[in-house]
Amino acid sequence: MTRIVGYLFLIPGLFFVFAGTLRAILAHTIIGTLHFLTVADTVGLIFIVISASFFGLLTIIEMLAFIVALMVTGPLVTHVIARAFINSGGKER
Repeated sequence: MTRIVGYLFLIPGLFFVFAGTLRAILAHTIIGTLHFLTVADTVGLIFIVISASFFGLLTIIEMLAFIVALMVTGPLVTHVIARAFINSGGKER
């Protein structure tokens, strides 16, 4: 039963990561690209970490630590990249 629940979290997680990456490739602006990558990768990787917990690869404490780390570092790194782009006067593609 836990394997079924694990797959129920794994499949949407892989979809979010794949769809977000594909949409980021097709985005017209750097800010749009960063937005799609941040949202999709953060949500997708959280689903994948939860599925790893159901497969017995992570304990609850490890799963929560990974989720907190993903929720903090993903948007933080994206903000730093976007701020550097804006401050450098970078041109859109």
